[in-house]
Amino acid sequence: MSSAYWRYWGYFPPRGIPVPRKSRRESENVDTPFVPPVRCPLFPPTPLSPAYVHPIRVTQATPWSQPQSIPALPPSTPLWPSTPVVPLATPCVGTAQLGFPEFFEPGTFPALPFGSPVPIRIHPLLIYNPVNPAIPALEWDISHRAEQAKNLTGRQVLVTPDLSGPATIPSAPKMWIYPDHPVLASWMESWGPIMIEKAEISARDVLDAIWEYMQQPLTDEDVLRIEMSGEKTNLEYSARKRIRDGFELSPVARRNGYQRVDVLGGHRKFLGLRTEVFQDRTWKVFMGLTRGPVAS
Repeated sequence: MSSAYWRYWGYFPPRGIPVPRKSRRESENVDTPFVPPVRCPLFPPTPLSPAYVHPIRVTQATPWSQPQSIPALPPSTPLWPSTPVVPLATPCVGTAQLGFPEFFEPGTFPALPFGSPVPIRIHPLLIYNPVNPAIPALEWDISHRAEQAKNLTGRQVLVTPDLSGPATIPSAPKMWIYPDHPVLASWMESWGPIMIEKAEISARDVLDAIWEYMQQPLTDEDVLRIEMSGEKTNLEYSARKRIRDGFELSPVARRNGYQRVDVLGGHRKFLGLRTEVFQDRTWKVFMGLTRGPVAS
């Protein structure tokens, strides 16, 4: 039907992805996530708000003065783990974690020595690989549904994982997921975190929530930011690559337009999750992504 018919009823279909010309060559940057102009820093600290630093007075620094009591830390200060590690967006393959304990607590990253207090644990298939963060336990492209995720065993065999278990121990009715990936962090400043609310959150629920979040269409404002940064061509290539790698009919996928996952280029491989507990006893989950390919 004509566009005038749809405008009459107040319906505006999503902006489709143009079909590429056969003579056009793909950009060399299609696998690299592109960053439009953002108001926040490119590499925000983790958590996104920096911890408060107490000023040191000269009178307190002298050994002859009576030391004053240190005020309570603000609630945004990380309390656990004591030395959080933020994995890189492109980790080095084959580089194991330094100082890795011989026996460690399961469900922790970085790995804590066996017997250490652990306020919350992550499902072993969801957490960063504590031995080598570059090799995730779960082979999953976040542009695909959760049933496409596979578990790579120690014998290098891909099996269908059991994701029915609880995502955390103890179980929690709410989970907010923030990004470790710097490019996704700049976008989620305006999109907000991935929020899950359920009586008992399973590992499958987490993957479903991530997929649904990244499947949301880009708004006109999002596309405008990319156009102003001169990355519109890379956005088109990224979307086409996602369609080629996916399981949806190409004409249908193109009509649905651009999705949030398209801003990541080829950085769609799931690395894992980690947790941080803060001074006010609240906690957050952080998600890592890296460049593919994903074993299938």
